[in-house]
Amino acid sequence: MQVAVIYAHPDPNSFNGAILKRVVQALEDGKHSYTVIDLYKEQFNPVLVFNEKKRRSDLKNDPETAKYRSIIKNADHLILIYPLWWGGMPAILKGFIDRVFVAGEAYTYQGKLPKGLLKARSASVYYTADAPGWYLRFWRRDADWITVKDNILKFCGVRQVKRFLLPEVKDSTAEKRKKWLDRVYHSASFIS
Repeated sequence: MQVAVIYAHPDPNSFNGAILKRVVQALEDGKHSYTVIDLYKEQFNPVLVFNEKKRRSDLKNDPETAKYRSIIKNADHLILIYPLWWGGMPAILKGFIDRVFVAGEAYTYQGKLPKGLLKARSASVYYTADAPGWYLRFWRRDADWITVKDNILKFCGVRQVKRFLLPEVKDSTAEKRKKWLDRVYHSASFIS
């Protein structure tokens, strides 16, 4: 199985960095082929430009994002790792999706209905938050999760999307973090 891991945190020593390490360890132990796209390390430019020379319909041919489109298009499983900031994913990840998950590559329209084109039929989303889980689920009505699961991944053809929300990170104990990382390893070990 070919797995594409999209990682969006500027600090490799953060808890998100620890999540990435556990995911990679699980993928290696499971003998999966994988590619890590570390958006901050690669200094990915998230700015989407449209003008008289660049049209939205031309994004599928943009040479700046060709390698990323190829990785995403050929993946059997997608993994996203990021912190929740201001109720959503980091801007660099949103910009990556805007520039890489493009028409003609990740989706198309058949008449007025969208059709997902990604080969990946499953995804795992690991994300951290300082807010309590109940607050995100009930007070915020899972807005962040619905955006990732339905408006992005399912829209592009990914049907099975598993959520791994790790809430209240700033107040978590070392023991709690170890349990979370064990859960991350276990879940990444059983990707199919």
